[in-house]
Amino acid sequence: MPTLQRKLPASRRISAQTTISPAFQTTLAAEAVRALNLRPGMILSQTVEGNRLILEPLHDVDSLAGSLGPGRPPVSIEKMKQGAKAAMAQAARQTLHTE
Repeated sequence: MPTLQRKLPASRRISAQTTISPAFQTTLAAEAVRALNLRPGMILSQTVEGNRLILEPLHDVDSLAGSLGPGRPPVSIEKMKQGAKAAMAQAARQTLHTE
């Protein structure tokens, strides 16, 4: 059964069952799709923790369009790489902190 990990309040926690087809495919519950604003073609990250499968949407470039707002100066590739490394390190620390 896929597990959806998102910091939802307990009152909005979604629990659903799904069946794996012979081709190892499954269907996501409509409530989960709406709650996470999933769209066809989106990429989901799959993580196995013990006996749990965690699916998390990966944000695509299109979903980030306009997030910097108008009038922001361009950023160099090196600055982007530094920012990505810092974000990954912070995410790793948060993951270790919550386990």
